[in-house]
Amino acid sequence: MSQVSRDEYDREGDLRNGYDYELQVWVLGYKVQECGHLSSDVPDCCTAARFAGQDIRILRSQLVHIALEGMS
Repeated sequence: MSQVSRDEYDREGDLRNGYDYELQVWVLGYKVQECGHLSSDVPDCCTAARFAGQDIRILRSQLVHIALEGMS
């Protein structure tokens, strides 16, 4: 069974609206959404809580940069 996606990407291939399966966060208007867990008052309960409000394009760029630094 294949997954049906309604994710929206821009011309550069950046996720505008939808679910980022790698980071496991919902994105709306390029912004990572809050997680909504009952324990959301606990800092960093999940990646969505940790990155809520951040621009997914900048966040992904930063994560790639960190990964590349770790390889050298």
